[in-house]
Amino acid sequence: MEVTYQINWPEGRFQLDITSPIEEEPNQPTGRFKTEQYIIRQTPTIAGQVLQDLDVNSTHSIADMVRENPVLLRELENLSQKMTKVFTTATGDRKFLTVRYTLDLFPDLADLVISHSTPFPSPESSAYTANEDFTGLVIYAGETLPYPGNAEQEGLANPCLFPRLYDSSMNLIHSAEMTKPDALRRWGNTGYTYSHDLSSLTERIGVYPLRTMARMVYGKNRTDLVLPDEAVQMLISSEHNRQILREGRVVIILPPAEPTSGE
Repeated sequence: MEVTYQINWPEGRFQLDITSPIEEEPNQPTGRFKTEQYIIRQTPTIAGQVLQDLDVNSTHSIADMVRENPVLLRELENLSQKMTKVFTTATGDRKFLTVRYTLDLFPDLADLVISHSTPFPSPESSAYTANEDFTGLVIYAGETLPYPGNAEQEGLANPCLFPRLYDSSMNLIHSAEMTKPDALRRWGNTGYTYSHDLSSLTERIGVYPLRTMARMVYGKNRTDLVLPDEAVQMLISSEHNRQILREGRVVIILPPAEPTSGE
């Protein structure tokens, strides 16, 4: 069998394609039916394997979490029951059959890795008197950014399930653990887009978001961002603005790219 997948981060959707040779039968529809049933039987095992490739944050992939908690593998396999079968199609020569599935990362996958019931406290600051209440946070990370540890090293930000945000002193400002569990299940602690047109994201970031640029990319998986201190102070010195972080009203603009894919 051939297995391929794609992750559409802006839509929070995982797509899985499984292709297998069609069983030879005197009656062609019978061979197609048997092949489809074979693929369906294999889907839980395949889903459990490929979902492990996803990065949860800057230090852990799903595979890392499975190594720490082997029971998680069975839960990943069980996610196949929540997958939507989009279509079943045969190649023009009727030799191969492909079944396509999709899975919503939020809440279906997120549910498996959320471990808190109450968000951790957000950092607070009195160094800046906030006089603006924002409706969300938009971070531009659409180009190569410095990568700490080597002044000459640069890299692009990578999407993940739950990215983290820091200030210039590497104090943690925003993470999944600092976000309400209901918000994590709804849309994660941070969303992604490849477009500068944010009109479709108004429900999340509102009409008056704070806009800023990432200063550095950080973490083993290069998924985290370091923000300008001025923007951080505007966020953490206001209870209203801290609340938009707790509700995950954050969007990161990534470089134009195709959805993450793999085999």
